[in-house]
Amino acid sequence: MDNPRDDTPTKQYRKSGAFTISGIRADAETQGMEAAFAAVHVELKARDREQEDLEEAVEEHEAVISCCDRVVDRIVRSFELRLLDLCEKNRDDPRYRRYFAEGLRAVTEADAREVEPKMVRDIVKALDEDKNKPGMKPLHEEYFAKLLGAVEAVELADAACTKVEEELAFLKEKTIPEVKRRWVEERIKLHAELTKKFPHDAARVESYFSRFAKPRKKKGGPGEG
Repeated sequence: MDNPRDDTPTKQYRKSGAFTISGIRADAETQGMEAAFAAVHVELKARDREQEDLEEAVEEHEAVISCCDRVVDRIVRSFELRLLDLCEKNRDDPRYRRYFAEGLRAVTEADAREVEPKMVRDIVKALDEDKNKPGMKPLHEEYFAKLLGAVEAVELADAACTKVEEELAFLKEKTIPEVKRRWVEERIKLHAELTKKFPHDAARVESYFSRFAKPRKKKGGPGEG
C-alpha cells in the first residue's frame, strides 16, 4: 500500500477512500473493520465540500465587488468631468491636480479592493474640505454623498469577501491538512489490521487499497539500455 504525497489532491483521497471502504464492507470477512477509517473519510468529504462552497462564495463576493466598483467608477468619471469644466479643461490646474494628481485612470483603473477605495476616500475628504471654496459648493452637494455611499458599498463588499477568504485559507492551510493526516493514520492502521487478519495473503490485503501513484515503468524494454 502506498500513501498520498503532500501534493496529492483531496479528490484523490476521496476516490481511494471510497474504494477501500466499499471493498471492506462488501467482504463478509472484513465488514465492520472500516468503521474508524470511514468516520474520518466522511469528515474529509465534508471539509472538501465546505472548501468548494467557500470558493464559490468568494466568486460571488468578487462579483458584487466588481458591480460596486463600476458604480464608483461611473460617479468618479462624472465628478471628474464637472471638475474639469470648473478648471476650464486645464488638467494642470491645482484644483484639478488636488483630486486627480495622476489623472482619472489612475483612480478608475486602480485595484478595486486595495487601492481605489483609499483614493476615492481621499477625493471625498478633499471635497468636504473644499466645499466652501469658489465653485466647489455645487460639486460638493452633487457628489459628496454619492461618492461616499459608493465607496462604502465597495468597502462593505470587500469586508464580506475578506471574511470568506480568511475562512477558506484557514480551512485549506490548517483544517484539511489535519484531517488528511488523520485519514492517512487510520488508513495505515486499517492496513495493519487486515495484514494481521490475513498474514499469509498479502495480495488480498492490498486488494482493498487503490494506489495513489502509478507504478513506474520498468527499464530494459525495447529500445532501452
